[in-house]
Amino acid sequence: MTEAEPDAPRTGRPVPRRVAILLVGLVGLVVAGGGVAWWLDRENVGRSSGAEAAERFVQSAERGLDATYRLEGDFTRTLVDGRELTSGLLVVQRVPDRLQRSLGSTAGVVGGRSVNCGVPVAGGRYTCAPGAEAEPWLDRRSEQVRALQEYVLGDDLVYVVTETGNDCFALVPRRPDVDATYGARAELCFDRPTGALRRLEVEREGGAVDVLAGSSVIGQVDNADFDLSADDTYDPQGPDGG
Repeated sequence: MTEAEPDAPRTGRPVPRRVAILLVGLVGLVVAGGGVAWWLDRENVGRSSGAEAAERFVQSAERGLDATYRLEGDFTRTLVDGRELTSGLLVVQRVPDRLQRSLGSTAGVVGGRSVNCGVPVAGGRYTCAPGAEAEPWLDRRSEQVRALQEYVLGDDLVYVVTETGNDCFALVPRRPDVDATYGARAELCFDRPTGALRRLEVEREGGAVDVLAGSSVIGQVDNADFDLSADDTYDPQGPDGG
């Protein structure tokens, strides 16, 4: 999954260029020692929705944008016929650098240059294209926060946010004709210790469901974590990947 720009929502008014919310994210289990407390907390938190839930969602998302972490896990795409496409998942972030690996591709920004690596044709070799100069980090951050706010806040919001507990948020389109980043529905969960997006589930138009799920997340990153070498851990497996 690359960091492509989502389509602008059909709101009937002009909106700024949408960016791929760099919340590429992650699931279920937190690092050792945190899992039990996570489930206990979840049972004691009620559901809430509306402007307050949306504000808390944007705050959690902003914290995730600024976080330093290395997350490992799995990507799963479930097609409408039940077949699955899977791969390993790696997200490494140390602002302004960020890298995501899944489905045979590597994308992000490292050292002020964009990164785009993968297999251009079936049966080809994993290669990295020359990286262009990346947009300054503060500009990228500002665009992402603005896009989030336009999605969930104000009088013409695109998604209604429900806070479901344990730093998790469900997003449902306000109108059935909306075509935007979070599809027909989405759930995002954030890691309390690091701020990382530890789980992202999106139901696409047409019924396919993407889940990015973190099995471990740590708040330390070193230069070796930004290695761009080929690694079959992140190759796709399933209907389209063998």
